Amino acid sequence: MKVFIYTLGCKVNEVDSELYAQEMRLLGAETTTTLTEADAVIVNSCSVTNRAQAQSLQFARRALRERPGAPVYLTGCGAALLNLTRTGAPVGVTVVAMGDRAEVARLVVGSGDTVQTAARWVDGCIQRAGPRNRVDVRVQEGCDNMCTYCVVPFVRGARLESKAIDVAVDEVMGLAAAGVKEVVLTGTEIGKYGRTPLALEEHAREEVPDMLPVLLDSMLWALEAAGLPTRVRVSSLNPDAITEALVSQFANHAALCPQLHLPLQSGSDAVLQRMRRPYASKSLLDSVQRLRADDPSFALTTDVIVGFPGETEQDLQATLDVIRLAAFAKVHVFPYSPRPFTPAAREDHQVSAGVAKDRLHRVLEAAEQTGMAFARRFIGRDVTIVSEKSSLGEVEGYSEHYLWTEGHVCGNKMLERDNFVVVHVEGCHFDGDRVVLSGSAAT
Repeated sequence: MKVFIYTLGCKVNEVDSELYAQEMRLLGAETTTTLTEADAVIVNSCSVTNRAQAQSLQFARRALRERPGAPVYLTGCGAALLNLTRTGAPVGVTVVAMGDRAEVARLVVGSGDTVQTAARWVDGCIQRAGPRNRVDVRVQEGCDNMCTYCVVPFVRGARLESKAIDVAVDEVMGLAAAGVKEVVLTGTEIGKYGRTPLALEEHAREEVPDMLPVLLDSMLWALEAAGLPTRVRVSSLNPDAITEALVSQFANHAALCPQLHLPLQSGSDAVLQRMRRPYASKSLLDSVQRLRADDPSFALTTDVIVGFPGETEQDLQATLDVIRLAAFAKVHVFPYSPRPFTPAAREDHQVSAGVAKDRLHRVLEAAEQTGMAFARRFIGRDVTIVSEKSSLGEVEGYSEHYLWTEGHVCGNKMLERDNFVVVHVEGCHFDGDRVVLSGSAAT
């Protein structure tokens, strides 16, 4: 049996899809990258924006058309939102609730096999690399920030839960021993790693321990002690998670990639307050300063929402100012999208689509400027990539600073994929929505 898995959205969804594939292999099925040969289709959906939800359902309909007779399963946040809004899926599509994720593999394969699969997400460990040579390792689930524009706590859950340190370290050590060159620690709100609702209640008047640095220190010392070269990347953190204890981990461990995704959303404190974000613009800029105090080339990427209800021209200017001051390597910008159950969707003073589109282009222009200025810092320096694409005379991959890098290979040689390759950077250019470094690869 061959199963096609289509994944939209965040890294947490990517982890779920990889676990589905892993469990289906245990049950005797295999995955395919060709839709037309699939015996079953899983659409692991996203609902963070109207567009993402529509794309999820659009692909489910496509699968029904192109593989008539093959069962189609809708999982993920988009499926959860259909259930919450009591909206029907396309006829012929089976909706799998978020709470039933552990049963997806058995449901698809139709197996009553006694093979043990993880009953809860904290018990699920990825054992080998999938199609990508970077492996996402989920260490946390749940977000209780309740931002006024965000539907994620409703569909994925607001209850905070974390994978135990020893379990997370063992998972990464297993991947490293299997030859994986880079792991990315991810979660719904990874900055709250180690926190639970009970812990927050019991210690409401005490300082909550900062457990993410403890996890990183344990993991990185274990890799170093074993002599394994795998590098570790942390995905996305809010500014309030950038503590001195966390910053020290980057100074203490060379295998910890000097890059973070630091969501901005808006540079206007008035807008941030209406969004119910847990920081002000100065807090973000202070976090940037702490991260770059020892390493001025520490790479930062971000998210920006334009057209949030009530956003003014002055608010947009504040956002542009923070983007330039933070010198982001990349900015993911998207127009505000009203979501069910969220307070922002009910606000007055909704910004028109035309104004939001104009502001989006202005943010993209600023992002290109800051991205190119940041990339130029690496000209004349060596970076190390994990080779993802390789052809005669060319090798490509992400550097430790998460900059896509193209290396020219002397003698028209073809280097192996999934290896560390040193590239001497000689130039940079902008391609699509990202900067690209280019130079000569060492052989």
